[in-house]
Amino acid sequence: MKYLFGLLLLSIVVTANAQDKTASQTVLLLNSYHPQYAWTNQLTNGVIDALLYQVPPENIHVEYMDSRRFLDDGVYSSHIKELLIYKYQQYKPDVIITSDDHAYYFMLENRDSLFPDMPIVFCGVNVFNPNSLVGHKDITGILEGMEVKGNLDLIKQLQPEVRRVILLGDTTGLGLRMVKRAREIQSYWYDQKVIFEIWDDFSMAELYEEVAQLSSDTAILLLAIHKDKLGQYFSFEKELKELARISTVPIYGMWGGLMIGNGSIGGLMNDPYEHGQEAGFLALAVLSGVSPKEISIQPKAKFTPIFDYNQLQKFDIDMSRLPANSQVVNKPVSVYETYKREINSIIIFVGILIVIINFLLVNITRRIQVQKELDALNKDLEDKVIARTQEIKQRNHELEDARKRMEELANTDALTGLGNRRAAQAEVTSYVNRAHREGKVLSVALLDIDHFKRVNDQYGHQTGDDVLFGFAQVVKQAIRPSDRVYRWGGEEFLILLPNTDLEFSSAVCNRITRDLHAHVFETAGIITASIGVSSLLPSDDMDSLVNRADDLLYQAKDNGRDQVMLG
Repeated sequence: MKYLFGLLLLSIVVTANAQDKTASQTVLLLNSYHPQYAWTNQLTNGVIDALLYQVPPENIHVEYMDSRRFLDDGVYSSHIKELLIYKYQQYKPDVIITSDDHAYYFMLENRDSLFPDMPIVFCGVNVFNPNSLVGHKDITGILEGMEVKGNLDLIKQLQPEVRRVILLGDTTGLGLRMVKRAREIQSYWYDQKVIFEIWDDFSMAELYEEVAQLSSDTAILLLAIHKDKLGQYFSFEKELKELARISTVPIYGMWGGLMIGNGSIGGLMNDPYEHGQEAGFLALAVLSGVSPKEISIQPKAKFTPIFDYNQLQKFDIDMSRLPANSQVVNKPVSVYETYKREINSIIIFVGILIVIINFLLVNITRRIQVQKELDALNKDLEDKVIARTQEIKQRNHELEDARKRMEELANTDALTGLGNRRAAQAEVTSYVNRAHREGKVLSVALLDIDHFKRVNDQYGHQTGDDVLFGFAQVVKQAIRPSDRVYRWGGEEFLILLPNTDLEFSSAVCNRITRDLHAHVFETAGIITASIGVSSLLPSDDMDSLVNRADDLLYQAKDNGRDQVMLG
């Protein structure tokens, strides 16, 4: 920690005469997990608090990969990559911080295409392979590591009667690496009186059944579980609590921010906030001009003995066996012993107040009767005012709700749930005016379902309605979050593509065509569409822009349908 504060002081000195430059520097924090994950939330707070020494809050960008929910999902990772490319072509960072294993390995794999030669500071990597940095430069960081051996020794210290220790992991990317490291420890951690097992292939139901039957000479050490073998997500706030409730033996762990308070008895644990803060200090040093190659990779996070008093009592653990520097949370504390001086001062103060109050009571009693009569009159008046006010508020709420419902009905297509032609005309006009004003590109695409009359004639109008609804859903899924789709009329749909030229518009529309080919509509089968795409010209208004797309749409139909025509 002293080393990191030294880097922070160095960064402050280097930037003391370069305030304008510092104010413009940008940091990207790429988190492996989601913000509802307590570990990620606390680590993120630590990083931000450290960065705020020099970096303005608006220049701190935080992204969440959510890889606990989307484990080993190549398609999802490719979308994350596309999003980062799109987003940070405008907000290019000066340094990147990665938290936990998934973001670290993702950035190693994709840095050349995402952020070439951008310095990286990593943290939260549990199982580090030095060979992963071969061929990479300008990378430093702090290893989170894992304290398996230390916790095994701690278990033996607290529960000398233990004859069996079970390590829980899983078969996901991080889980595999942690289990592999645990097996390496297993090969040299030897105790002829203790059986050392690793469980990593189970469903949650199987795990619950097994831990409910464990004998009292057993202990559990949780490594990392993201999902069970059936793909069920493991939540520390839910599944760990249930696991601890069912388990007949204590569950130890290493991740303080996640496990304490959720059923774990404790163990040698690290602090995510402190870990994130240290990574933030490293990033500040890099921003101030220190080369990452001059900053040694910190080998391990600090693991401190932390325990839950309630769990210690539940399993009758002798607290005299706890390490000398242990922290015990939820331990009952005598309020009087803790605040003895303050409580005695309050007692004296209250005694003085009682004397004063007795003196004042005589005068107060005389006023009470008069006040009661006045209060009765005031209350009657207030009740009438409140009743009238509530009536007016209720009427206003009803009118506002009715106005909102009417506005929504006026701008929404009842069949597809999309904006209707009225909504499209208003919004496209607004975007066209803004694009002219700000000098930005903009495109629109007009889609027409091919041979839709044949669908109605052959299968009936109910099937036709089903096709229109399903077609709208396919298009909504295929477009980008910034795009908008409307039902223009009949079987025609309009797509608004802000900040998009013809090339990118073509990519979006071709994706729609591909998705339609892959989607089989019930009864009607494969449905295709002809698409005309026009890009905004300086002389365009909304009508001319859409009319040009309409002309291109009919060219696409004349050319054989099921195609995209650009112009």
